[in-house]
Amino acid sequence: MNLIKLFICLIIISFSATVSAEFYKYIDENGNICFTDDFNKVPQDQRSNIKGYEESESDSNINEGKTGTVEEEKTQADGEKLESLEELHSRLNNTRSQLIQEDETINKEREQIIKDRQNAKTTDDVININERAKKLNQRQENLKKKNEAFESERKKYRVRVTEEESKQKEVK
Repeated sequence: MNLIKLFICLIIISFSATVSAEFYKYIDENGNICFTDDFNKVPQDQRSNIKGYEESESDSNINEGKTGTVEEEKTQADGEKLESLEELHSRLNNTRSQLIQEDETINKEREQIIKDRQNAKTTDDVININERAKKLNQRQENLKKKNEAFESERKKYRVRVTEEESKQKEVK
C-alpha cells in the first residue's frame, strides 16, 4: 500500500515542471528599490554590485485547478508533519507577493515624503516629515529582514525540490 502511494507521488512529481526566471534588484537615482529581468536596464555604475535573484514556479501553480493528488506525509524527528512542497510553494508565492506589495507601498510613501519635504513651509512641517521618514526607514529595515528570511526559506525549498528530483531519478 505504501509502495503504491510512493509510486503515485513520484508520477505526479515527474509531471510537474519548474519554470525559473532571473531578475535583478538595484537602487535608482531617487533611492527607490527597483526590480528588473533585463540586466541592461540596471544603471551602468551599479552593475558590478548587482544582486541577481531566481524566481521559480512549478506547473502545478500555473494551472489553476488542483490535480487531486495524494498528499505527501513526511514527518520530522519530533513527529511534526512537514509542509508539502505544493503547500510550501504556494506559501512562498503568497509571501513574495506580500513583500513586493509592501515594497511598492514604501516606495510610494517615500515619493510622497520627498514631495512634502519640497513643499514644507514651517519648522513643524519639517519635523513631521522627518518623523514620517524615520518611521518609513524603520519599515524599510523590517522589510529587508523579511526579504532575507524569505530568501532563506526559498533556498530551503529549492533544496527540497532538488532532493525530490534526485529521489525520482533513483526510482527510475
